[in-house]
Amino acid sequence: MAKSPNTTPSNNNDPQGPWSMSHSYSYSYPDYASNAFLRAILNHEGSQPKHPQFTEAQRIETQNELAWLDYVESEFIQTMLTYPDAEAIINKITKEKRND
Repeated sequence: MAKSPNTTPSNNNDPQGPWSMSHSYSYSYPDYASNAFLRAILNHEGSQPKHPQFTEAQRIETQNELAWLDYVESEFIQTMLTYPDAEAIINKITKEKRND
């Protein structure tokens, strides 16, 4: 009986073995040259426009607002022992359940 010609493995020096395969795909955009939005997305190199610097008055106003929020939190919210609005909601819900 004759030996099949395809029974001898190939002498391939490929590190992935003799049966490796590769594939690549690229899509060509037909309106790439005329579509400014598409060009901007595909050519984006991480260069975002920078926001203008705050003026001195804006910086001071921001600092004052943050200081006020810190004060309100430390003086009023953190020292509250009860939360009347939350308790009213909970009491209303529990009363409705008792009446059902």
